[in-house]
Amino acid sequence: MATHGISVLGAATLPDTSGNVYFEPAAVNFQANDRYPGLVAVFKDTATRDKLGFAFHVPPDYASSPVIRIIWATTATSGNARWETDYTAIADGESGDPSSDQESVGSTVATPGTARLLKYTDLSLTAGNFAAGDLVQGVIARDGAEAGPADTIAASLYVYDVQFRYADV
Repeated sequence: MATHGISVLGAATLPDTSGNVYFEPAAVNFQANDRYPGLVAVFKDTATRDKLGFAFHVPPDYASSPVIRIIWATTATSGNARWETDYTAIADGESGDPSSDQESVGSTVATPGTARLLKYTDLSLTAGNFAAGDLVQGVIARDGAEAGPADTIAASLYVYDVQFRYADV
């Protein structure tokens, strides 16, 4: 068994309507050296739960150990980030308009302590919720409204990628 990862960001990626999540060139507010152009998803520091929507298909070789991995950084040197994901895996013949989340998972993690260092945050999901070929609809969220453990980073968080990681057959 090997571990694989696929990016879940793409054509179906959409920030919520709060204006607190948006895409911008990394060189605008995050990168100082401007060597590699590219976009980052910015999650502003707010006291609300701000989201970025995604959709992807579970790969045909999926077997177990599903994880949503958020690859992010910040210019802050202290504090905690609260990351969450809500999702529903939808099989052939099931509603493409779910009325509730199948699962919600979260984790509070400390900033790396040095500005601009990458941090990988893994949110472990329930293996039995997924089958090869399922369409997964969901969001990742920075939850500034979580009472505890709270998001205490007083700066924007910059997301480089969100991956679905899994073990194959």
